[in-house]
Amino acid sequence: MTCSRLLACCCLLLVAVGCVTPKPEGATEGLSVLTWNIWHGGREDGEVVGPQRVVDVIRESGADLVAMQETYGSGQLISSALGFHFHPRGTNVSIHSRFPIVADISVFEEFKCVGAVVEVPSGKQVAFLSIWLPYDAEIWEEGTREGRSRDELLAACASSAVNLREILDQLDTRLREAGWGDLPVIVAGDFNSMSHLDYTETAREQYGQVIDWPTSRVMSDRGFRDAYREHSPRVDRNRDRTWTPRFPAQQQDRIDFVYDTLSNMRVVEARVIDRHPMRFPSDHAALFVRFGGYESR
Repeated sequence: MTCSRLLACCCLLLVAVGCVTPKPEGATEGLSVLTWNIWHGGREDGEVVGPQRVVDVIRESGADLVAMQETYGSGQLISSALGFHFHPRGTNVSIHSRFPIVADISVFEEFKCVGAVVEVPSGKQVAFLSIWLPYDAEIWEEGTREGRSRDELLAACASSAVNLREILDQLDTRLREAGWGDLPVIVAGDFNSMSHLDYTETAREQYGQVIDWPTSRVMSDRGFRDAYREHSPRVDRNRDRTWTPRFPAQQQDRIDFVYDTLSNMRVVEARVIDRHPMRFPSDHAALFVRFGGYESR
């Protein structure tokens, strides 16, 4: 790192405060979650300006919990600037929390999953995971779906479902053995697969065919709620997509998700964030979800 870059990074760190940042003025009560693959540490547009734009987007959202992917060395910088607790695992996935982190509950491979028990206001606790799932073939770049059958498209995302089952199995065991078997769970991240709730018969005109994507089925079969689709049941491919605001000629799809088992909370807001006053810093849009009406578990 050059001296000028080091100085600029230090300046960004000085934005941080010594305690956890309070919610922005006018923010509503509840628990808000943001999941975001920030694209090579958010540095595609510059070593300093890129991560600063990531900070801008997160701060403006008012999120309490952030599930980050492609953290790649920018995590501490970003969390410090926000005044958040930082909980990384490996180079890829990390958690950023406005609230105290009580315990690590990471499972599976460190590149693909980090987990924490977070103590939210009033002393309640929630299990929060940031995950990144793999894919087996490129089906988003221009022309890559031409001539491919439904089975070939399903095969391109098969690994994501396999990994996800293992993550959830290991998480169940980890929570049960620690006495947290009844803890509400939020799983958020870059799933690199689409949803069976999108590629439906009613949305055939938008997607071209009906596909029962197995990765999203893993979550629904385990009792998880797709928070975004719960709030916005009408499929709108342009509005819903998280891939990709930087490459509009590619296949536009919803591949980033927030799933939950917060039975005593309703989804009061869910939206895709893909704008910054200068330039949006990632090839993934961020997904923001706000829950309200929390009651004791």
